Amino acid sequence: MNALLRFISLWLLGLAIYVGGWYIEGPAFQAVQMGAVGLFAAAGVLALMAGGTRRVELSAAETIVGGAFLFAMLVAFIRGNPMSTAFGAMFLVVLASAAVLARQDAAASLDAVFRRAYIALIASVLATQPDEFLASVAGTVEYSVGLVRFTPLGMHPNLSGLVYGGGALLFFQHCLATPRVHQKLFALMMSALCLSIVLAASARASLLALGLTGAIAVLLIGWRGSRRARMALVLAAIALLAVAIIKAGAIADYLTVILDLDSPTRGTESGATGREVIWREGIHLVLSDPLLFFVGRGVRAAGPEVIGFPVESSYINLALEHGVVFGLLIALCFVVTAWRALGRSFDTGAMNPALFLSGLMLVFVLFQSIFNRYLVAVGNPFSLLVLLLLLRLNLSLNLSPSRPRSASFPRPAPRERPHSSAAVGPHAAPQP
Repeated sequence: MNALLRFISLWLLGLAIYVGGWYIEGPAFQAVQMGAVGLFAAAGVLALMAGGTRRVELSAAETIVGGAFLFAMLVAFIRGNPMSTAFGAMFLVVLASAAVLARQDAAASLDAVFRRAYIALIASVLATQPDEFLASVAGTVEYSVGLVRFTPLGMHPNLSGLVYGGGALLFFQHCLATPRVHQKLFALMMSALCLSIVLAASARASLLALGLTGAIAVLLIGWRGSRRARMALVLAAIALLAVAIIKAGAIADYLTVILDLDSPTRGTESGATGREVIWREGIHLVLSDPLLFFVGRGVRAAGPEVIGFPVESSYINLALEHGVVFGLLIALCFVVTAWRALGRSFDTGAMNPALFLSGLMLVFVLFQSIFNRYLVAVGNPFSLLVLLLLLRLNLSLNLSPSRPRSASFPRPAPRERPHSSAAVGPHAAPQP
């Protein structure tokens, strides 16, 4: 019976991830999003019923994030905002389910579920929107419209950058972690497909975040990696440099088109699509009211329909919804967890790819959240992954003061070939 419950729990988790990747226009949108959240919560309930959940005390991340949303619910209730109060309660239910799933012994099963759900999403994109995808990734520009930006399964291009940019890191993690050559090649292909969707969507914030994340990875490998890893890094750099030199003109032309650099509204002279203007407005709003500065407005109570303009930054949005103190604490949870994961990933002398890429996923979402408000969310596949990852990393890193629990993050063999592939499954999604 317990095995059956675990099996159903994993299936519900996979359905939650898959359903969360569909953005249907019209009144059905909220129903689909709430359905994904409900499936995720049900997966946590069945996992708890199945037993085998490790009894580990609450981590600092769970206490801070949970406390922040409880406080935001109280603020919304006092302000007389029942919708915000309901959103806060919904997030706490998701957080509780994520806490249960993060304490399961079969961590590798969760990671496989995320990868399979992403494969199903990508297959659905290619099956239902092949022409739109090919036209967008080729950099099609229409007269009086501009660059055609891809919207996979109805998802906004900016959100697509988060979801599929994170998916590229998820598959690359498996590529490094698995010892099987055919699995490495397949994971590398899926990572490339995710990147192509990000390019087709012209999600510049995500491309920038991926570039900065890659730069940090290169610096860490160059500083703490093994001789073999450094040599691989040098060879890869030489190959990329050779391609860049040979195809410099074609690459420059393609990037100019796909990044919309010559556009009057999105180009280099547009002021980052006006983001610096709305950032100043958001900061001014936070500082304009001492009560708002400390307590915020409540969960999802800082949308454009409420304050009159969109807040295109997770950090300003956290200050508006939770207050500066709790907003800063939530952001620090991600920063500290990523720092510890990246530092611990070299403790054995050989890079632990599962742990290293897990830390890089948090780095990616931290950079990406400068330009979009998806740092803490529950309505998309990668946000759910990030939430789970945040909790799993905190639990795993806290179990041992010197190195993370091997059940969650296996140590590689002497030649940096891990015995098993255990990617990390988390969640962080856009607002439902």
